[in-house]
Amino acid sequence: MITIEAGTGVGKSYFIKNTLYEKAKREGTKILFLVNRTRLKDQFVEEIQKDGKDDVIDIFLYQKVESRLGREKAATFKDDYTYIVCDEFHYFLTDSTYNSNTDTSFKLIMSHSNKTRIFMSATADITIDFFKFKQIKFRSYSVPHDYSHIKELIFYRHEKVLEKYLSKIRKGQQVIAFFTKASKAYELHKRFEDSMFVCAEGNSDYKKYVNKDQVKLMLDSESFEEQYLFTTSTLDNGINLRNKKMKYIVCDIQDVDTLIQCLGRKRIIDAKDQVTVVIRNITDKEIGQRIRAKNKIINSAKYLIENGSIAYMDKYKRNHNNPTIYVEPNKDRTNPEFFVNELRYFKECSDRNNLEDIREIENGYIEHVKSKLQKENYTMLDDTYDKATSKDYLDSLVGKQLFKDEQRALIKMVNLRDNYNRLQKSVRLINEYFIQNSIPYNIRDKNRDNKRKTEDNQPNPNFNKTFWTVAKHIY
Repeated sequence: MITIEAGTGVGKSYFIKNTLYEKAKREGTKILFLVNRTRLKDQFVEEIQKDGKDDVIDIFLYQKVESRLGREKAATFKDDYTYIVCDEFHYFLTDSTYNSNTDTSFKLIMSHSNKTRIFMSATADITIDFFKFKQIKFRSYSVPHDYSHIKELIFYRHEKVLEKYLSKIRKGQQVIAFFTKASKAYELHKRFEDSMFVCAEGNSDYKKYVNKDQVKLMLDSESFEEQYLFTTSTLDNGINLRNKKMKYIVCDIQDVDTLIQCLGRKRIIDAKDQVTVVIRNITDKEIGQRIRAKNKIINSAKYLIENGSIAYMDKYKRNHNNPTIYVEPNKDRTNPEFFVNELRYFKECSDRNNLEDIREIENGYIEHVKSKLQKENYTMLDDTYDKATSKDYLDSLVGKQLFKDEQRALIKMVNLRDNYNRLQKSVRLINEYFIQNSIPYNIRDKNRDNKRKTEDNQPNPNFNKTFWTVAKHIY
């Protein structure tokens, strides 16, 4: 068993498709190359066939192996595979959160101890931790990650902030944006005309909106023509996109390993090829919610591990609803037995522990991502957005008469509050706030509308009412 942990684009796949291929060719043996995404498989198959190397290398999806194991319990790999290559092997744990069968392909691979098994990934830490926990012996190789191509690291909190930011990106500069939910990716695709949308082929609700011709062209050319590409994490692994025009990568992905895989879709061409990375921040409240959800899963699984099936059934009865636990009949096929999916359980525990560490640190998620991406500084997009939005809004009010409804809207926008979180409505306090924060505006409230008629000679509904005006200081 060999593990290769190295960043994207440093030659892991190249090594298999060239160096290992030549070795297997000389020996008269074969290579089984396992991958985790359909589009990645399609890209590899095309490359292998084009280079005439399909005589030695067979490429399959882990999911196809798992499907066959579901039908044939005794299914196994052919004897002539001397090498089993597990590409993106973080798959076994990362995908276990929504694919309950990753452990079946893993167990089959582990059973072939007479073969050379090579595990490769840019995000191998958690799976290597699992190997160590299970006392699995392996030889390890590692290449340091290099994130020097990231020009700027930006975080944001609100979707509207991201939408405004994306709308300001210059023509000729491209964006790839990854989202956990297909619905978010599709909504942005609808709002931005020059865009394409991609989701998993298994997504029954949204796959009909994917332009297959666009996707095929993207895979073939390793680039896309549109300004914006909105996608789920279905493109998180293996797909290469080589285009200097791609200047922005957006990630609304909570799992940091998946996030790093998404960043790796952009292949760096030279030292001048840099990108701005924009990531949605996870609040302390969201972290707390995730910890509670994971503890709920972990605690009942732990109870099963420590007390067995009968005690577990007695305790949880009809409340059995745990994604780490599966049921199989016992040997005489009478009473069901409960088992814990070790990969999923280990993943849940690892995530929970990591989240607890993050929660202990101020701005923990931001600091965690900064450390992973080897960055010292970052920008919070919402702060810049709020200032720009406030300026735009105040500019639009200059010279206008603001009566009660407009006054309330202005007060709400400024959102000045006292120590008891009470909204401040005083013009004097708002003007003091403007001065203290170098906001070049001033509100005047000693005005009265003395016009009896409007411009179209109708009775003035605001006659004799007081109003505010906003003035802007020009320095």
